[in-house]
Amino acid sequence: MHFHKPKFKPLAWPHKILGMALVLCFLLLGVVGLILPILPGIVFLFLAFYVLTKLSQRVASYAHSKPWFNYHLQHLRAASGLSFTARCKLAGLFVLRGLINAVGSAAAWSRRQFEH
Repeated sequence: MHFHKPKFKPLAWPHKILGMALVLCFLLLGVVGLILPILPGIVFLFLAFYVLTKLSQRVASYAHSKPWFNYHLQHLRAASGLSFTARCKLAGLFVLRGLINAVGSAAAWSRRQFEH
């Protein structure tokens, strides 16, 4: 599915500063998540990129020209139609899946350590 490029609305300076702080927090969590199996690093990196598209017209035009961004943006927009309760349930399922993956990765790592 192809989305048309949304019109970019410039933000006021306080919003830009808060947005950049949020981008930096997401980037930090994303890098930590790439190192530690407990945090989903790719999700935080995508969120940082998404917030950055709201702050910069250049980044927004680049992002909307990429099919992978539009694919994930479609899923993000689909979730926006959910009720608050359904969003909380969905977020809880994502957290639960991340914890299960982390426990599985930690168990596999510990098995490899004891085998050697």
